[in-house]
Amino acid sequence: MSVMARLLAAVAAVGLLAGACGNDDDASQHRSGAQGTAAAAAPATPAPSPASAAAGADPGADSSSTADPAPRPGDSQPNSVDPLKAPALVLTPIASLPDPIALAARPGTGAGPGDLYVAGRAGQVWLLSADGDEPPEKVLDISEATTTGCESGLLGIAFSPDGAYLYLHYTDLRGDNQIVEYPMSGQWVESDQARTVLSVKQPFCNHNGGHIAVGPDGHLWAGFGDGGGANDQFGHGQNLDSLLGAMVRIDPETGREGTYVIPLDNPFVGGRERAEIWAYGARNPWRFSFDRITGDLWIADVGQNEWEEIHVLRAADGWTPGANLGWPLFEGNERFSGTDTPDDLEFPAYVYSHDVGCSVTGGHVYRGSAIPQLAGTYVFGDYCAGRLWGLSIGDEGSASRTELGPSVPPGTLVSFGEDAAGELYVLTFEDVVYRLELAPSG
Repeated sequence: MSVMARLLAAVAAVGLLAGACGNDDDASQHRSGAQGTAAAAAPATPAPSPASAAAGADPGADSSSTADPAPRPGDSQPNSVDPLKAPALVLTPIASLPDPIALAARPGTGAGPGDLYVAGRAGQVWLLSADGDEPPEKVLDISEATTTGCESGLLGIAFSPDGAYLYLHYTDLRGDNQIVEYPMSGQWVESDQARTVLSVKQPFCNHNGGHIAVGPDGHLWAGFGDGGGANDQFGHGQNLDSLLGAMVRIDPETGREGTYVIPLDNPFVGGRERAEIWAYGARNPWRFSFDRITGDLWIADVGQNEWEEIHVLRAADGWTPGANLGWPLFEGNERFSGTDTPDDLEFPAYVYSHDVGCSVTGGHVYRGSAIPQLAGTYVFGDYCAGRLWGLSIGDEGSASRTELGPSVPPGTLVSFGEDAAGELYVLTFEDVVYRLELAPSG
């Protein structure tokens, strides 16, 4: 079950959300992803080295795996709970707004918190004051273009590297993914100058992914789920002819005519596959982020029956072009379907079972200064459990998870965000945006 599915199962049950998933699960209604303008973009600048750094529920089939038990190839990377005591942390409320689902810091607004923009799932974008003394100010409203039924809505926001353009990733009224560009004027969004960058058809209403981010290479990255239903019923996970179930990397041709261009160093350029794809085999990547020091790409992929997983594509390895994240052949490290173990398979860096949580919410590697004890730690959580964890991965691949202490009500932990200074924020469907801070001494 996906993160937004838990949202509707848990939150709608107490009246906080309404809406149901449309009955559009007939496989004959499958529609492939829209093709972009595959013009030649300059090869990407390599990711910075450390030294250079600056939802309606899934169908009932989700409750039982189609796979028989199998060895776990990733067991060479043990998962354990770090016995070290975490720093005393608190979540400080900084804003209240309806269903905050994504946060982005606009580049070029200073070394402090700067201008923070928060997307609400219903289609609004809000500007937060740097000190939190002023109420959020609505700067964009696309609520007439989206809906919050099933796992739909405004799902992600990002800014161009110079802060001149805002990108939204949302599902339209047909349930299809749209990535749309808006020019900025000062702190405000030019809502009448929207330009569609990329459209992707969806066969079903869940597993939309929806996160977007600008990488250290200056390109726009987007995550798409496998098209919904359960058990990858539409066959997108291992299908390189579809953008569904994939991590996509494009140049949106900011400020120019056309839709987007495909970087020439994308792994499938020149082949029969969709050249926009960077990695594939995802089920529902619910938040990914780049370490602002190392450039490493962390991808949290929501599991189905038993395992939640986190992948790390190292910048030192060029983000492993063409990485196969495994779905639906594997869920976590466990065999889920088929018998193939492809050569390009990248097993997760970390997994946890549904004995601990049931829907991973991806976060960020902490690079702020206010909590030095967390430096270099990947901070993430679980939607169902409402708990925050820190994850460290050793050079040999071993992983350790630390309980960070603060938590939010189960069924509300939907996203994390990062400001210009590297401080972390927690977004919840209890209509609150929090900042993660050290607890006051004494």
